[in-house]
Amino acid sequence: MRLIINFISKIGVDSFSRLIGFITLPFITRTLGPEGYGAYSYLFVIVSYYGFFIDFGYLNYGTNKLCEKEDSGNGIGRMLSLQILTAIISYAVIVLSGLIFLDKDKFLQILLFSLIFIPQIIAIKYFYLAANKLYYNSLAELSGQVIYAVLVFTFFSMKPEINILILIAVIQAFVIGLVLFIPYIRKNKVKLNLSLRDNLNTLKEAYKLGLSSKAEGITSSFIILITGMLLTEQAVGLYNASFKIYLILLTIIQGLSYAMMPLLLKNVKQTNSDNAGKLSVIFYSFITAGFVLSVMTFIFSDKIIHFMFGNDYADSIAILRWFSVTLFLWPFVMFTGLLLLALNEFGKLLILSLVSMITSILFSLLLINVYGLIGSAMVLPGVAIISTVTGIISLRQCADGGNLKFTNFISPLNLYNGIKDIYLRVR
Repeated sequence: MRLIINFISKIGVDSFSRLIGFITLPFITRTLGPEGYGAYSYLFVIVSYYGFFIDFGYLNYGTNKLCEKEDSGNGIGRMLSLQILTAIISYAVIVLSGLIFLDKDKFLQILLFSLIFIPQIIAIKYFYLAANKLYYNSLAELSGQVIYAVLVFTFFSMKPEINILILIAVIQAFVIGLVLFIPYIRKNKVKLNLSLRDNLNTLKEAYKLGLSSKAEGITSSFIILITGMLLTEQAVGLYNASFKIYLILLTIIQGLSYAMMPLLLKNVKQTNSDNAGKLSVIFYSFITAGFVLSVMTFIFSDKIIHFMFGNDYADSIAILRWFSVTLFLWPFVMFTGLLLLALNEFGKLLILSLVSMITSILFSLLLINVYGLIGSAMVLPGVAIISTVTGIISLRQCADGGNLKFTNFISPLNLYNGIKDIYLRVR
């Protein structure tokens, strides 16, 4: 029953959050135009690289640790301590590079944007995931989106500048972080420990999931980085407009992922037939959602782009159609990653993420240089194909016994048993 409540809260509340995003995104992109929106997107990517180690896979690592019944005050304290130390280093690097490499205006923009590191530290989503209270995360995101929309349609509409939009994004991040952190800190104590030795030990435990998480981020952000370097900021705006639509659609599958994560983490190692049915239902849920989203996106891509962004973004239509291929394949990659996480196969999860990252880097340097903007669109589908093959190989290596054989996932009998079991529990 908790699984169903989590899924409904994720889909329901997150759908409302996405609706707000659908309202604000067209206004921002139309107001700034492809070049201005591209400049903002490019700054966001640069800042994310400065904060490389601040959000170092703690969502998955923290969830996994707290599911193992580690004391939440101790576990959260260890992660917050490490993030605080890495934030100090990140700010030092920003100041140093600002003094040596960046012009004054660019440095101040990056410094303002980097304030987003602070709420990233206190946004303890992993605690609520481990506690099977996904609605807290959903409500925090919704609160941030509401504040973001209000500020966009008031302050940004009166003064449509990139710096104003950066400030609004920082305020949104603080709202999300505080909504998540304040309820916890009122009832619990956090044990901070800034010892370098102890934090290095935490980093050693988390580095595989951290590298996996950052590799996933680089997989998408590197495309934007190279598009800005080899092409123009306008090209970045055209690419990122379609990419935003892709991300909004992908959150539907991510809602499935977050709802199913606690179930997989706690039950995937069981070998009974009921569990095989559950795994089959989860697998088909991912695949079906990806297929429907892919087909709908391909068919209606021109209408989506014109409705959301207007005629100035007509070149984004072809990009979105390429992304429809990724929407079909990526759910399987996400499902594979969840299984590897549940089995504590952090090494294989790291390999899967690194393969995606390396493929993205190589394809970006090659395809964007040769095919220009359409080459940017071709990168993610190529990454999805390579990652899907890698995921199948990784699962086969883990599936010598039990329920993790690929034939168990696709088995109609297991699917039927899983649906029947869920129906009987809900009834």
